[in-house]
Amino acid sequence: MSTPKLRILSLGAGVQSTTLLMLSADGTLPKVDAAVFADTGWEPAAVYEHLDRLEAEVAGPARIPVYRVSVGSIQQDVLDPDKQRSLPAHTRDPETGEHGMLNRRCTQTYKLTPILRQARLLLGASTSDPAPCRYCEGSGERVAPWRAKRDDRTPGPCSVCNATGTLSRVGQPPKGVWAEQWIGFSTDEIGRVSDRGDTRYSKSRHPLLELGMSRTQCDAYLKHRGWTSVEKSACIGCPFHGNAEWRRMRDKDPESWQQAVAFDKAYRRGPGMRHERFLHISRKPLDEAPIDRVRPSEWQQDTVFDAVYDAELAEQGDPDGCSPWACRSGQPVTESEAVA
Repeated sequence: MSTPKLRILSLGAGVQSTTLLMLSADGTLPKVDAAVFADTGWEPAAVYEHLDRLEAEVAGPARIPVYRVSVGSIQQDVLDPDKQRSLPAHTRDPETGEHGMLNRRCTQTYKLTPILRQARLLLGASTSDPAPCRYCEGSGERVAPWRAKRDDRTPGPCSVCNATGTLSRVGQPPKGVWAEQWIGFSTDEIGRVSDRGDTRYSKSRHPLLELGMSRTQCDAYLKHRGWTSVEKSACIGCPFHGNAEWRRMRDKDPESWQQAVAFDKAYRRGPGMRHERFLHISRKPLDEAPIDRVRPSEWQQDTVFDAVYDAELAEQGDPDGCSPWACRSGQPVTESEAVA
């Protein structure tokens, strides 16, 4: 394979990607040419504060540019009837009691897509001149197709061009030009590794695996450097939070908690949907959910949904951050699975 033109770090601002940025900046690893943070618009305030500090104290002095890319605010978009974006949720049919999980598309839309778009731009891809949006015929307004299916002819902002009436496209980089995309999976996350985001112009690399570094070792490295508290990268209203995170948010970050509670209520029902949607695994409103239950011995099951609390996952949630290259699965990767 030819030599990559650029090394680009996928910077989620969590423990592992922060470690990669520091290892690159201090010369332990080759210097990356850029770091890209995909902003969903709904990360905890601590993540944005951490990112600001990374830029000022690590990336800036090392002359590593940090690009913040976004396609919008997921919190607002999901509730916008003219956009109808998707966020995963625990579901329940109020008539039958049947429950399940809503499909996940948020990672692809809000993280992977804008990161790869930025990669193409950095590799020299051209951007087309603005042209009238064919979906709204340049007006910036249309009747969304999902509204039309329900015989609702209410016009609204075009979700394709964001009401601008025009579209411009980022093309492909020159032939043979590609970037090495650094992804911060550690040895305990080897089960998350895949080539799902690889394209002809972007190939993944996992330097932490090459160094044999686990999340615990990344934590130790960061603490040694004076970075004692690094948030896990995940949306405030992620349904893969466990009780421990919901309690922490309620008790330590009341602003985020109120956002999550309000979103949970607003997200409950959607036009044409039979089931109800919940952020908490109990399928109860977030501000009524039993998030203070820590051990099964402390409570007695009284409904079919309480049985889920026998699992450690209900308390700890998904141990992984939300990566553009592997969304949170809701299932922890065990040490034995990582070694297998």
